[in-house]
Amino acid sequence: MTDRLRAIEGLALVAALTAVFDGVHALGDQFVQREHDAMTKGMHGSHLVYKNDGSPVEENPWRHGKEGRTCTASAYGRRSVSRHVASYSAVQLASTLAVTRTLGYRVPASALLTGAAANAITHGIIDRRDPLLWNPVELHQMRDRQASVPA
Repeated sequence: MTDRLRAIEGLALVAALTAVFDGVHALGDQFVQREHDAMTKGMHGSHLVYKNDGSPVEENPWRHGKEGRTCTASAYGRRSVSRHVASYSAVQLASTLAVTRTLGYRVPASALLTGAAANAITHGIIDRRDPLLWNPVELHQMRDRQASVPA
């Protein structure tokens, strides 16, 4: 196979994967994601929340046992975004394997995992909303959303 044909095949594979990623994005980012994780993945702050549901300790300070375990709001948000990123990455990795195998490619596991890791890291950073915290309007909206999380 000539270098030109190899380059064309590589570009075709990138185009096919891009189209598939566009198609499965909604599946991994909305349908597979738990609703509670969607609401709490952007939580920030040093105030205490309950680990089982993310509600502020101030609302009900009398929980006991497993129900009474607490963590900071930031830790709770990191847990929520981690669950979401894991499920999103699984959907994307499965679709990548389906497309590459269907087209007859055997992509090395290291390449698949490197791509999945790069996507997971960037997706997690964006969904955590850390890059947006400099914006006072976004910060205010995020605090309003956190305040409206049902207990």
